[in-house]
Amino acid sequence: MSIAAGTTDRPVTVTPVTAAEVARVVEPLFREYGEWVADRLARDVGITYTEADLSRHHDAFRGEVPRLLGPGGRLLVARLAGDPVGVGALKPVDGKTAEIKRMYVRPAAQRLGAGRALLSHLLADARAEGYATARLETLRIMTRARALYHAFGFVEVPIFDGSEVADTVLAPHTIAMELDLGPA
Repeated sequence: MSIAAGTTDRPVTVTPVTAAEVARVVEPLFREYGEWVADRLARDVGITYTEADLSRHHDAFRGEVPRLLGPGGRLLVARLAGDPVGVGALKPVDGKTAEIKRMYVRPAAQRLGAGRALLSHLLADARAEGYATARLETLRIMTRARALYHAFGFVEVPIFDGSEVADTVLAPHTIAMELDLGPA
């Protein structure tokens, strides 16, 4: 995807995804995100993911979509000049905790405010839902994402119960983070 000249002065919009948009808008972004992560892992830490690994991972996350579209969850898409450039999800964990999942901004749209806009909306939605804590996992190689999370006040914590990467080859390459959202 290329960002057309002149689009950087247009605002990023962030909107909830409808069930009808999942296959058309979100799935291509999730697929692209998986391929991007697999490429970075292979290049930076020597971990290889096959197409079958990516498909299993994508299928497992697809199974989470009803929770993301249901009560307490969110699935958001960021658009720049109308084009989808990013995605992020808020997954209910329990009555007090939500997890930020699959934050991804296409490389061509990074540093244009899409990640910041997505995270701002997800955290505002988490607070509106009454969550006291937002948590997430990020890979050590995702330095831009980690800088964004730190800028919002997230702090590093031990890998939490229910971690997607616990006891996997990714565990040593993963950082868990949390943000206190205030009273629930």
